Amino acid sequence: MVITYAMPTALASGSSADPVAPLRRPVVCDLRDARTGIGRVALETVRAWQRLFPDDQVTALTSGGGRYSWRAQREWPTLRRAHPNATWVWFHWDIPWFGVPRRSVVYVHDRIHRQEAGWGKRWVAGAWMAHAFRRAGSVVTVSEATARELPVPAVVIPNGVSTRWQSGWSPADYLLTVGEPRPYKNIALAEQVARTLGVPHRHAWRVDDDALRALYTGARVVLMPSRAEGFGLPLLEAFSAGAPVVASDIPALREVGGALATYVPVDDVAGWCAAVQAAWSNGGDPVPRMQWAAGFTWDRAATQLRAVVAALG
Repeated sequence: MVITYAMPTALASGSSADPVAPLRRPVVCDLRDARTGIGRVALETVRAWQRLFPDDQVTALTSGGGRYSWRAQREWPTLRRAHPNATWVWFHWDIPWFGVPRRSVVYVHDRIHRQEAGWGKRWVAGAWMAHAFRRAGSVVTVSEATARELPVPAVVIPNGVSTRWQSGWSPADYLLTVGEPRPYKNIALAEQVARTLGVPHRHAWRVDDDALRALYTGARVVLMPSRAEGFGLPLLEAFSAGAPVVASDIPALREVGGALATYVPVDDVAGWCAAVQAAWSNGGDPVPRMQWAAGFTWDRAATQLRAVVAALG
């Protein structure tokens, strides 16, 4: 599989480089579902783009039909007529079924649909993703691990992590997991580890940013026991807060966490208990974790996405 990397364009502000000319065409970005992790990626990337390159005509769609909905399909002809010359950026692969322009960028964050129960859901997701591959002018993904799983060339643009998560790690006595409790997240393993070690476990899902930052700051150890991930944004958020992370030994999490997380095979319960016990007793220095996370920025993600869009003409 061919993996390519977006070449950064000089930043429009805070740089000694010559000013960047605005893009020739307007850009429309689909931000109609900002509640999920993918929604966070979309929102943070577009915010950074609009701040760094204010002369670009970037429209963010924030209302209308949600992900996978018939309403979104019905709205598409009207939206395209309203933006006839635009380049479209879809932060998920559930793009319209008809009339998608070739000047489109489609994000594929992962191939986790293959982990879902039910052949019907797997079939629909696979067919929809294949349609997105055929129609997109460029496919973007967020990690080398995911790019290697795709049947088409992909541009790798790693996610960023907001500075809002930066805080002074002040550990209390609980383990933390974060995210929608879908089966592949394997939250049951974290619960089993907590019971075995006799320590509290908290799970954060659909909490506001202030509450989530407080949870990261106070977590003795953050666990990511997922069976599959396309990137693993909670790992970076935990690092940004200074918290140690024990994660599943899968390619995407190793890529994101580098040498600073502890990795354990997914089904090795004894190994998880030992690793969590060690991190609980000695969480180590939070500074290298915070410095590592600081290298992943939304400014970089936005600049690289802009380069992909510019290449489409």
